[in-house]
Amino acid sequence: MSTTELSRLATETGSSSDGSRPRICILTQYFPPEMGAPQARLSELGERLIDLGWDVEALTALPNYPTGKVFEGFDPRQPHVHQVGRIRTVRVPLYTAKQGFSKRIRCYFSFVRGAKRFGPKLCQRPDLLFVESPPLFISYAAKYLAKRWKCPFVFNVSDLWPESAIRMGVVKPGLATKMAERLELSTYRRATAITGQSDEIIASVRVRCPEVRTQVITNGVDPSRFGPEHADDDARQLLGPEPGPIFIFAGLLGLAQGLNQILDLAKSLDASTPGRFVLVGDGPAREDLEKRIERESIDRVKIVPAQPRERIPALLASADVAIISLGMTIPGAVPSKIYEAMASSLPILLIADGEPAKRIKNANCGIAVSPSDTQNLLPTFKKLACDAELRRQYGEQGRAAAETTYNRDHIAAMLDRVLRDVLPASRDA
Repeated sequence: MSTTELSRLATETGSSSDGSRPRICILTQYFPPEMGAPQARLSELGERLIDLGWDVEALTALPNYPTGKVFEGFDPRQPHVHQVGRIRTVRVPLYTAKQGFSKRIRCYFSFVRGAKRFGPKLCQRPDLLFVESPPLFISYAAKYLAKRWKCPFVFNVSDLWPESAIRMGVVKPGLATKMAERLELSTYRRATAITGQSDEIIASVRVRCPEVRTQVITNGVDPSRFGPEHADDDARQLLGPEPGPIFIFAGLLGLAQGLNQILDLAKSLDASTPGRFVLVGDGPAREDLEKRIERESIDRVKIVPAQPRERIPALLASADVAIISLGMTIPGAVPSKIYEAMASSLPILLIADGEPAKRIKNANCGIAVSPSDTQNLLPTFKKLACDAELRRQYGEQGRAAAETTYNRDHIAAMLDRVLRDVLPASRDA
């Protein structure tokens, strides 16, 4: 790309700020229009930070998740600058890959190279860098950009890497994971502050780096976007006319979700037990799930293709119970689907333990069953399927938690306080 073209992109959709507002750059590999929890969380927090007095810019990759192909309308070889809502967004090219460990590693490092190459040319120098991990390797770009821009960075940990990757069987313990652990530790120590979306994540960081400032910043939800009033005929038709109650899973159909547990449950139901399952989404496990449903004639499970983000509230509002599944215990991992279900007044059947189960228990908005606990999963399902009053009570209590503890406005205000506390004393230094 020519210098002239880079100069044009650098000024495209630029901010008109007079410099009185602090400027923050969100460094993340994943951002809308991609679907997913990090994408929604970061963009919604960014919008609220704008309302709280910040100039916000995002440095991210060309959109490609989860298909592994750059979205239509973007040149896969060139950077791109546009607006995502009110957030000026700089997107850099990268090597894309949907599956395969070595290919994903190549993808991660190609984004690091793109961010280091184009970030200083296309982004406006921030006062503070907010970095989203995973992938952990983004820390290489964070350290480089923080030094180049002479600004501190706050490192946000959504999953503990490489620990989570080891738990999920993506990698085996060895030299590579020891190197990743050293990178993790050095990044934590270099950060001005560390935020994490769960108590378990922050507890892990504090044990290893007690000298670094830490703060739990949970995921959350905008309760005004969700609720029973958002149901519509198109959503009901998509979920199907068959008798309910409908247990809905809406999200990534991935390996970590342990979705075969839902198929096992559906297959075990006798004819007298009401209820059916609708899985909404896409991901690496979808093809195998579809083949199993067909092969074993599991007629109570329907898979619906991934839907636009704006349609999710209507789909949740048209269901009766949210079923949220993890295939294993991943320290610190709390599915974001929990908060959207709460805001939708949906009772939750959670197949997970650890911190997600504690969140459900504290809000008293559903029932949690440990993964692979087949002895308790079936009676728990029947309890929710057959008791409409219990579903109503759990739904109301979940909505109350979404309006208070997990309200995105409340969470953004907490993040704003953390970020302002670590701003340099002189932003012009």
